[in-house]
Order: sequence, then C-alpha cells, then structure tokens
Amino acid sequence: MTLKNLPFLFLLFGIVNLNIYAQDNLNKKLKDTISFSEDNSQKVIEFGQMIETIIHESDGDSFITKLNKDKFFDRVLSDYSKLDREDSYIKGFLIGMNNALKSFPNEIISDVENGAYYDFINYRYDTESQTYYALFRLYSSETGMNYHDYRLVKNDGEIQFSDMYIYLTGEHFTSTIGRLMQYTVPKNSVVESQIKNPETKDLYKAFIYNKNGNYEKAYKIMDGFKSELSKEKFLLIFKTLIAAQIDESKYLESLEDLINTFPDDQTIALNKVDYYIYKEEYYEAIQVVNQLQNETEDDFLNFFKAGIAFEDKNYDLALNLYTYTIDNYPDFFEGQSGYLCTLVMMKNYEGSTKYLDRLLTEGFEKEDLIEYIEEEDEFGENMFDGYSKSKHFADWKKTK
Repeated sequence: MTLKNLPFLFLLFGIVNLNIYAQDNLNKKLKDTISFSEDNSQKVIEFGQMIETIIHESDGDSFITKLNKDKFFDRVLSDYSKLDREDSYIKGFLIGMNNALKSFPNEIISDVENGAYYDFINYRYDTESQTYYALFRLYSSETGMNYHDYRLVKNDGEIQFSDMYIYLTGEHFTSTIGRLMQYTVPKNSVVESQIKNPETKDLYKAFIYNKNGNYEKAYKIMDGFKSELSKEKFLLIFKTLIAAQIDESKYLESLEDLINTFPDDQTIALNKVDYYIYKEEYYEAIQVVNQLQNETEDDFLNFFKAGIAFEDKNYDLALNLYTYTIDNYPDFFEGQSGYLCTLVMMKNYEGSTKYLDRLLTEGFEKEDLIEYIEEEDEFGENMFDGYSKSKHFADWKKTK
C-alpha cells in the first residue's frame, strides 16, 4: 500500500499560474448545496454510476461536463471577496485554470487504461455542508489507494460536482488549487499584499523541482522551512510524496513528522497505514484500516487487511480476508493471487492445486497459470517457490 507515485492532482503543478491562497471551509455556503430527498438520492446514485462509466470508457470530455466550473471557481476564490475578477491577473488565472481543467480527468483515465480501478463506492448527505457527496475509490497495484469524495451541486435539475475531497491530500481540491495560487503570485500585485509569508516563493521552486524530477532539491526546500508552513498538513503530505521518490529513510522521517503533527487526524489514514507497514507495526496498520473502513463503508479494504496480515505471517486471518475478497470481487486477480500465495505459504499444496483447478473453470488458461507460478520477479525470486517445485504442481502440470 505504499505511496510511491504522486496522485493525479499534482500534475497540475506548474501547468497554470495558480496565484491566490484559499483555505477550505466547509461551513461556507456558496450556493452549491442540494436538499436531501429520495429523488435527489436516486439522482446521486445515477451520477456516481455515470462517472464510473465515463472514466472506464475514457470519455474525458463527458467528465468535464459534469464539473460545474462556475461553482468550482467560486470555491477557489471564496476567501478573497475583495478581489476584482476583472483584474488582468485574475482574469488570466481563471482562463489558465479553465484550460487546465480540460485535462483534469486524463490522469485517472490513464491509470484505468493501465490497469487501475476507479469505482463508485457509495454516497452520503453531509448535514454540515448541506449537500451530497459521492465517494470513489482509485486503486492500482503501482500507485496504491486513494479516495475521491465528490461534492455535488444541482444545476437546472442536473447533478454536477463543484469540488472533490481527496483523501491523500486531506483537503478539498479547490483548497489545494487555492493554496497553489499563492505560490506564484506576481510581485507587487494586489494579491501579493494579502500574502504574509515570504517562504511561499520558495514553495513554488519546490513544486517546479518536483515537476521536473529534481526530487532532492525539492525535498531540501521543503525540509528547510521553519515558519508555520512547516506544520501545514497539505505541505507535510507533499513532502512525504517527494521523499518517497528519494529513499526509504527520508520517506519514513517525513511520515513520522506528519503523524506526530496530526496524531488524531483521520484524514491522513492512508499515510498512517503506509508508515505502520514500513515499521512492521501490523496490528496498528490494521486498526487504521478498520477506522477507514468504518468511515468509507468500503469492503474492498478487506483486501488491504489481508495483505497486512500476510506480511505479519498471520496466514489464517489473511486467508479469511482473501476468501472474502475473491468471493465479492471475483474479477480482481490480485485477490486471487493473494489467496493462492497464502495457501502456498501455509504449505497447503493440495489446496493450492484445487484452487488452480477452480481458476481454470473461471476461464484462466493453464499455460498462463503455469507461467505465473514458475516465473521469477526482477530480483530473481519466486513467491510460489516451494509449490512450484513440489510434486503436487508437477502432477497438475501433466494433467489435461
């Protein structure tokens, strides 16, 4: 579950001039609300199913039509009621952001085309913000897990979204865009007068270094902050993501700093799980996943608990959780692989052979399964080593 790659929203760093700072405030009423009703709940379900289909059909244009850009821009600029939108700088920013949003869904689509999963999980009505949220899970074996919680709005009877809470950053997307605007604000502009921290200029350099792959330079800047910026959650998370590109020690250090600064913050659950797995504190990792599962009501997280139990050599628990995964997600091969690998680690070779027969009945080719069992990874290791050399497997290969 390690976070080795930056999530899609960071690809917007440096694409547009993002030059105004805006903190998120869910209590603000920007008229992007929906009243609770049975009819609206049904429309929200249909919206979630439609977004999932749009992403899996690689239809970025249709995705953008579901974003209410007016409400989105209002939320980005919500802390700056005195700003003149006719100001040349503000107009330029809005034009640039509008252009950037056209490619907004492409990273999700690209991930899905490369094997990632993007699934509508459920919805809820948030009484504080007086609107619906629709929760989506983004999962890839390469990039790990993230959740996108779409804030919904009704426009002429149609459900759209005006924002997105991103679990990996611990804040709404408009807040992220708002703070990034601060880092490139023109010198001596009307906006700059509202910015009090001179270190924001260095932050922009860090984003540029990161965008260009100069992770060491980016990390050095982030690690050198001494002001209140050094304790901002978003920036601490960003620092961990940069550190993950460098080495494990810096990554663990950064995660530890984040967790110690926000010990009771539920929004950094994904970061905490990664930290505990690296530290081999598997019980703590499962407890955090349990909390996340209670919050999201996402039973797919049983797959992650299975992986943690497997690392902890608690194979009985791992097998039970993998069993749940393959029963409820029959087309998810990583669950099937985890189940088979657990049987092998338990030296249950007879059970392993029976499961291979089951996979054959589910449409797998025998040649593909043989290759999968016998192949070595990039380090010359084979997780099925004991079974691949066993008589059970040799006999199975001979059967027709």
